[in-house]
Amino acid sequence: MTVGWIRKCLEFVRLIPSTEVTGKITPRHPASDQIFYGEVTIVRDQVDKWACFRCPGGCGEAIKLSLNRNRRPRWTATCDWLMRPTVSPSVRQLNECKCHFWIRRGRVDWCADSGRRS
Repeated sequence: MTVGWIRKCLEFVRLIPSTEVTGKITPRHPASDQIFYGEVTIVRDQVDKWACFRCPGGCGEAIKLSLNRNRRPRWTATCDWLMRPTVSPSVRQLNECKCHFWIRRGRVDWCADSGRRS
C-alpha cells in the first residue's frame, strides 16, 4: 500500500481532515515547471535546504523558502508519515496577491490579514 492511498482512505472515513497540500522530498532543486499547486517540495541533501511550492492564493508565483539554519529569514518544513507538510513560521506574500497563511499538516490556514479565509 502506498502512503497516498492510506491517506485517502483515512480521509474518506473521516479519521483525518482532507489534505489540501502534500509533501515530497528530493535531493535536487526543482525547475520552475516542476513546482506544482498543492505540493510542497522539500529539497534535502544531508540537510534541509529549500521548501518550494506554488502560492495557494492562486497568483501562480513559485515560492522558495530557505530552510538553511544559518540564513535569515528561514523556515522549517517537515512532513509527517502521511506526507502532509508543515511549514513554520507563516508565509506572507508581499506581491499583489497579499496572501498570508500557514501550512499545517497538509492544510492551508489563512491569516485574517490576508483577506482570505478558508
